[in-house]
Amino acid sequence: MSKHKRWSLALVALLLAGALWQLLRPAPLTVETALLERRALTVTVDEQGRTRALDPYVLAAPVPGRLLRIELDEGDAVQAGQVLGHIAPAPEDPRSQAVLRAALDAAAARQQATEAELREAESAAASARREQERRDELFKNGQVSAEERDSFAQSRDAAEARLLATRAAGAVAAAELESARARLLGLEEGGDVPLLALRAPVDGQVFRVFERSERVLAAGTPLLSLSAPRELELVIDLLTQDAVQVKAGDPILVSGWGGEDVLHGVVRTVEPEAFTKISALGVEEQRVNVIGDLLDAPPVLGAGYRIEAAIVVWEEDEVLVLPGSALFQRDGRWLVYAVSPDGRAALRELRLGRRNTQFAQVLEGLSEGERVVLFPSDLLREGARVKAAD
Repeated sequence: MSKHKRWSLALVALLLAGALWQLLRPAPLTVETALLERRALTVTVDEQGRTRALDPYVLAAPVPGRLLRIELDEGDAVQAGQVLGHIAPAPEDPRSQAVLRAALDAAAARQQATEAELREAESAAASARREQERRDELFKNGQVSAEERDSFAQSRDAAEARLLATRAAGAVAAAELESARARLLGLEEGGDVPLLALRAPVDGQVFRVFERSERVLAAGTPLLSLSAPRELELVIDLLTQDAVQVKAGDPILVSGWGGEDVLHGVVRTVEPEAFTKISALGVEEQRVNVIGDLLDAPPVLGAGYRIEAAIVVWEEDEVLVLPGSALFQRDGRWLVYAVSPDGRAALRELRLGRRNTQFAQVLEGLSEGERVVLFPSDLLREGARVKAAD
């Protein structure tokens, strides 16, 4: 066989082997990819919350008695000092009434006695002052001794001290009389029962009427809840491990309240004490309330409404990020498959920074403009050929 023929046969065999290898080698895996780029990244703590009336006032019954029917309705506007209702103080039993009336008579008698003593003390003090003034003139003319003048001055001082003491006793007697009369409110025979007026402490709006119908109440029974109209705050209970990221002044994005617009708020404070709450799965959780101010509450939003809150705890305008769907963990390391220029998968270990539900900040391991595989499957291996899906 000639040398030329042998070379021809070798070339044919090589071509056949190459064609066979092309036919038998695995086809490239079709994968979804994303390009690393710089963009704004916002990290939020998301949780459900509710609205609450800002600085509410609960008006309660100041004394036991019979509440007259309250005519106000929820949503009514009220002004400071406006009468919201009336209470007739509860009557006493006959024995108690007799004791109270006797105490009133005794207080009235004490006041009359102190008034008589006061008139007597005023007269004695005036007489002592006149006598002391005459003794001063006589002493100047040498008609009385210094001892006599000083004796009358002492008598004047004593009379004025008795006058002051008598006036104080009169004030005490007057206060006792008023106290005795107050305990007899509602017990006057044959007269109208005096009513205690319940007045609004501030300008505001009636949020809730706890007691509307006429009935006998104990002292301290809540009657009405008032608050400034449309002034709402946010109450968001977070897991304590999430709450440590939140601080006063952080922005709050409010959604899920029933409208299409995203409302805005700001964190006012994180309450200093946590509480235990049972989750829907029956797990004990330590939670803490975050209180925020709602900056643009619409008129249709009221107190106690459910909301979805996203508290912004970190944000940056220019950050190298990749989609979170490209990441996976192995032995505690964050890994990703990058697409090399020759179309092969290259396993990279990353150091990540901040993360949210969609993106993660890349600190080390990748560069801007590189392409990564999204949703990497178990079939993907280091060096495997990949093809980007259309």
